[in-house]
Amino acid sequence: MTISEFLKQERTKRCLTQREMADCLGISLSTYVCYENAWENKKRKQKRTPGRITARRIASFTGQTSEFINDLIEQERR
Repeated sequence: MTISEFLKQERTKRCLTQREMADCLGISLSTYVCYENAWENKKRKQKRTPGRITARRIASFTGQTSEFINDLIEQERR
């Protein structure tokens, strides 16, 4: 599983829109959409993934450990 798959799963489980999920995580809608859809950052030639602070927010919001979230982020980057 990747972070994009996990985010979508958690959002749908809670019956949230993408905007509501972004608000819960304290990030913009456009950033959240990039994470959930695993869009690529064309300048860096890699997928856009959450940074450390957002990863901690995701862990806290979903009840998962930071290590688990960071592993999902690494899966996405491969």
